[in-house]
Amino acid sequence: MIIDIKKNKIFLISIGAIPGALFRWQIDEIFIVNLIGCFLLGFFNSLPISKRYKLIFGVGLCGSMTTFSGWSSHLYELLSKGLYQLFLFNSISFVLIGVLAIALGHMIGKKLDA
Repeated sequence: MIIDIKKNKIFLISIGAIPGALFRWQIDEIFIVNLIGCFLLGFFNSLPISKRYKLIFGVGLCGSMTTFSGWSSHLYELLSKGLYQLFLFNSISFVLIGVLAIALGHMIGKKLDA
């Protein structure tokens, strides 16, 4: 029984992960795709939808669309080029703007639900 539940969750996450990864690959701009993913994550998590859809859209789609490794690679590239101020600016701004995007998505999702 536990194995069936895990298989079901893996399948649901995969349904969202495939288009999320393809979308991320097509955009190929870390900041933009992470911003969109953060907004969508806030939006989907604020909706009164079942856990099944939160797995598909929140974990699968948004999780594969946004990537910490891609962001870290971008920051490492800045460091390796000696662009320390740009590294610091990107480190802070990515986090702050990402949190604001989640908040905006959450607010819009709550307004649509009302």
